[in-house]
Amino acid sequence: MSETMRVQPRWSLDALAPLATGLLWLLTGFSEGALLSIVACVIGVPLLATATALLLWPGDRQITHYLALIALPSPVVALLVAPWFGFASLALVAGGLLSFLVAGRVATRQMVLPEGVPPAPLSFGVCRKVATDEALLGFFVSFAHIPRDRAVARDVTDLRALRAYADENDWAAAPEALHRTPVAPVDFRLAPKKSQGCRFEWLRFDSGFEPAPDLPGVARWQAHGSNRRMAARIFRHPGGPRPWLICIHGYRMGLDGLDLSLFRANRMHHTLGLNVAMPILPLHGARSIARITGGHFLDGPLADLVHAQAQGLWDLRRLKAWIAAQQPGMPIGALGYSLGGYHAALLAAFEADLACVIAGIPLTDIPAALWRHMPGLHLRYMEAQGISQAELGALMAPVSPLHLAPVVPHERRYIFAATADQLVDPAQPYRLWEHWGRPAMHWYHGSHLSVRRETDLLPFVENALRRHGLLGNRDAG
Repeated sequence: MSETMRVQPRWSLDALAPLATGLLWLLTGFSEGALLSIVACVIGVPLLATATALLLWPGDRQITHYLALIALPSPVVALLVAPWFGFASLALVAGGLLSFLVAGRVATRQMVLPEGVPPAPLSFGVCRKVATDEALLGFFVSFAHIPRDRAVARDVTDLRALRAYADENDWAAAPEALHRTPVAPVDFRLAPKKSQGCRFEWLRFDSGFEPAPDLPGVARWQAHGSNRRMAARIFRHPGGPRPWLICIHGYRMGLDGLDLSLFRANRMHHTLGLNVAMPILPLHGARSIARITGGHFLDGPLADLVHAQAQGLWDLRRLKAWIAAQQPGMPIGALGYSLGGYHAALLAAFEADLACVIAGIPLTDIPAALWRHMPGLHLRYMEAQGISQAELGALMAPVSPLHLAPVVPHERRYIFAATADQLVDPAQPYRLWEHWGRPAMHWYHGSHLSVRRETDLLPFVENALRRHGLLGNRDAG
């Protein structure tokens, strides 16, 4: 895969804005007493540190993460201290906003893109969108669980056992053998619910996911009691049957306040006339085992990555079987965002009768994403202990959409992605596009988080749904 990159400057003059802003914070704060000096240090020191790193040691991706993360709240703090800082606070507000844009501009300029992916313009709008991605990455990296000491030793032992199991069961030749075909649940519960201005039914049933008992890490994974119950939001029209769309959320989602707005649930259900199923992925939302939704899905034991994706696929196929049992013969499509795009792409490798599959800003290579975002020192430590990206990638092949052949026909596959995505490297959806035989693809000039506000995506998604019979069926109901 050929790649392209913008010409890089020897010295990044963009660093001057956060450098000057950080100095102003310190000079102003230290002239106003001890308490305000502390406030000034909290904002000014990180700005100075990231600006200096940007100027002298450019290229480390985490520089722009932390620059965006500290620049984001700095204008608000500057307004709060305005009674003491006077007119200097106006300069600090402007400097904070400019520093935020600098983080987005530098991150966009430093991107390496597959040849054929259009580079995003270094415009105000794109830089603002990218800076938002960067701030979120700064938050994730700051609070992510990074394996150390005994956790790394556990991962080494687990992965060795998983490699032995993979070799014995010949995963390389038949990765599909890991997956059984689920049947529709007979025992399920539906309860009415209203949230975020939406009315739907809350569907619960036993997941029924039972991996091979000798698969390494199974006992630990199955011990997550709350994860063994499948959950989904169901939007159904009364009266006659309607086409269905399975909407699969992203990482750290699975909550009403996030999912319903992302998928524009009321529009999908009422305006477009679809029945909608919104499943909750393992370890998210009502199935969480941590304080934050999605905890331990990507930042737990490395061997559990296989179980997480395998159960996610199983649960989605079981939900699809339930839909088919409720309304036989109705077309069913799948739409996923980010981690949901990963699972939508997995569905495309097993459910040939799906009306269409739309993978949005899809994560497609989890080891590559982990290695891209993990702090460099921890990566070197893990690799020194014998954990490599290539080894983990090989072990995850049976649950990777880049290693499983799609069975959904070519004309029913769709992908959209962002040219300036900082969370999911654009190379990942590009590789899926290549693996899927170059189906319909839409690139938008934006970031991962800006997907909610990209108006040109609606026609792409709705045209795909219309083309394959999911829209236009408006039976009275």
